[in-house]
Amino acid sequence: MKLPVLLSLLLLPSFGAAQASPKTAAPAPAAAPVDPYQAALEQLKNADPMIRRQGAGTLGQLRRPESVEPLLALLSDENAFVRSMAADSLGMLHSPKAVGPLCWMLSAEKDPAVRQSAVTALAYLGDPASADALIGALSDSSAGVRYAAARTLGSLRALKATPTLVQALSDKDAGMRRTAAAALGQLQAREGLDALKVRLSSDTDANVRSEAVKALGVIDGAGSLPALTGALADGEPSVRLQAALALGAMGNSAGLPVALDALKSGQTVVRQQAASALGLIGDAAKALPALDAALAVEKDANTRSVIEFGRSQLTSRLGIKSAPAPAKPAAAKPAAKPKTQPPAVRGTSK
Repeated sequence: MKLPVLLSLLLLPSFGAAQASPKTAAPAPAAAPVDPYQAALEQLKNADPMIRRQGAGTLGQLRRPESVEPLLALLSDENAFVRSMAADSLGMLHSPKAVGPLCWMLSAEKDPAVRQSAVTALAYLGDPASADALIGALSDSSAGVRYAAARTLGSLRALKATPTLVQALSDKDAGMRRTAAAALGQLQAREGLDALKVRLSSDTDANVRSEAVKALGVIDGAGSLPALTGALADGEPSVRLQAALALGAMGNSAGLPVALDALKSGQTVVRQQAASALGLIGDAAKALPALDAALAVEKDANTRSVIEFGRSQLTSRLGIKSAPAPAKPAAAKPAAKPKTQPPAVRGTSK
């Protein structure tokens, strides 16, 4: 081969080299962000009721006003779980448009869990226009619906519910009597005083008596003084303590021995209530040393905070400049392991 031809062949790019340098591929376009509202709306169309329920929950969490209409439509869904979630979400949206449909559900809905969700949603909405429907729900066949209706009527301050709630104080269900007493306390309904005093003196359920004490203290503390003082001798410690708290709120220290005794309880909530009562009615001679002793041994952080607050309230009320509260009790240190002694070397006899 002649030299010029050979040089020309050597200067030509090889086929393999050309294939080794392909053009760089263009990056794929970024996917468009998903709108959670539109995604939830799509879930509402799904054949799976649990997915529809999830979509209804998302609409409530998003708090977008345009979610009201699709959620109202879900109140007629064939699945009770979906209807219940739709009611919950409508309550979270606080839309006045939902009041009428939710009230309608209290009488038209067959599933008690859905009716209870409707009552809870009405509590969030807080519209006085729902009072009549809620009063009707006090006679619902489901205990959960009745309890929720009583609590909601109390939060709404619906005084027109007073006669029905007074009747509920005689319900055979202790839970209903307890809830009715609490609602009457929220309403501060004087029309319920006599019935509450009857519950306090004769009800066999301690929780009902406790709620009656609370209600009497709120509605007419001074007028109910004999009933509240008598409750200090109740056979149940929780009732006695509630009476001490109610009297303490009026500046009456008759419950001081009860609160001092409750401060030694094994239940954290009882110790907390006792400390709160001592902050209101405690004295320097007995209550302050008792609170200091309780702080010295208290290990529960929340209870300790309540005791500290009760102590500061007591010292401030009495104008006492005392030493700071006892420090938090130190955790017990594990016992030190005894040092291992080398075995004694016995001497050999000669």
